[in-house]
Amino acid sequence: MIEIAGLVYDLVKDVKKYLEWKEETKLVDFKWPEYSGFSAKLAESGRTAAWARPERVERLIHEGCEIAFEIDKAKRIRRRIILKDGLVLMSKPKG
Repeated sequence: MIEIAGLVYDLVKDVKKYLEWKEETKLVDFKWPEYSGFSAKLAESGRTAAWARPERVERLIHEGCEIAFEIDKAKRIRRRIILKDGLVLMSKPKG
């Protein structure tokens, strides 16, 4: 019985590790959202992109904005988009 419990634990632990997403930071220039098509993808989902200073991120999240992530499903990585000066790309609902 103990061997089965150990086997189940190892299996669940491996599945949990597989399902976890890594988070990275992607350094871009100011016009990257436009020429990469990222802004267009946000617009399709009813959102707009805006840059925010790091100290404002938590307040903006509280007001309904979200940090915009570039998602790589194959590698299970989500990348936070930032500028060299620290501005963070946020998304907010249109309107």
